[in-house]
Amino acid sequence: MTNKEKSIYNFHQARTSHIRWVNAIKLLVSGIEVPEHTIHLSPTDSLFGQWFYDEAMLFSQGVSRMVLEEIEILMLSLHDKYTKIYPIYYKNKKKSLLGGLIGAKNKVNEHEIELSHRYYEEIIHLSDKLKHKLRILESQIMSMGDDKFNLIAGFSKAAVSVNTELLTSESDNKEDDAYFYGTRGRG
Repeated sequence: MTNKEKSIYNFHQARTSHIRWVNAIKLLVSGIEVPEHTIHLSPTDSLFGQWFYDEAMLFSQGVSRMVLEEIEILMLSLHDKYTKIYPIYYKNKKKSLLGGLIGAKNKVNEHEIELSHRYYEEIIHLSDKLKHKLRILESQIMSMGDDKFNLIAGFSKAAVSVNTELLTSESDNKEDDAYFYGTRGRG
């Protein structure tokens, strides 16, 4: 499997995880109990967000920069909408001992249910826009030649290795550098 094929595979996995995230919100808003850890509040905790910041941002150097900026804005907006739904269903989740023994569920009033449905509709709208932008990004990646793709992927790996080399050499020379400041220092 080439680097490009691996990247496309990871892209599809990230898109699938986003769809699962939205579907989990749908279940929650529909009244089905969803474990709290299933739907991530922070974009960086979700699989999609991790893929976006770890892999997709590699393509921000080329023609995909504007699409990636739009994807990021949509992703942050989606998570912002979910942070408004989250307290409706999880705020009173800490049950008392008696309530836990009886099996009492978290009661959500009609107004909160209506509000969560409206936020969910907004999430659906934003998600559709996000999926459209993802299709554009996918077509840009697919149309990219293997040489250009490997150059971008190689550049990112080279930058990481250069940064780690600089960090190790800086930490080794910290004591020596402290004594050689100004014009009379090392030449």
